[in-house]
Amino acid sequence: MSGSITAARVAEFLGKGLLDVLVDLFKTDPALYGLLGELLASPEMGVRLGTSALVEELAVTDSDRRPLAAAALAPLLAGDDPVRRGDAAWLLGFVGGAGELAALETIAKQDPNADVREAAAEAVEKIRAAG
Repeated sequence: MSGSITAARVAEFLGKGLLDVLVDLFKTDPALYGLLGELLASPEMGVRLGTSALVEELAVTDSDRRPLAAAALAPLLAGDDPVRRGDAAWLLGFVGGAGELAALETIAKQDPNADVREAAAEAVEKIRAAG
């Protein structure tokens, strides 16, 4: 199914407020998790906000697949845009695990942007609290 659903199509669904439909699609086709990084990197604020809502919902309703979401989002931590880095760090607090802790701890201490440092520190706290 994922071959016919592109990031642009997911963005279209997000724009129409079809979060529940997307959650069901992601649960049905785990390959769609690979689109999360592209969606969060979108120049469209609405797509980024919708993607954040989608990730937060999937973290609860499809928790076994959190590592798939984390793998798609983690590369954004190394990007040039502090907004995207901060968004990725924040969302990794919902879906990240031990594999993301070291990178988030480093970012929390060393990122040149204070907002990114704060998002990473909060993500570290969430991950540690989740065990």
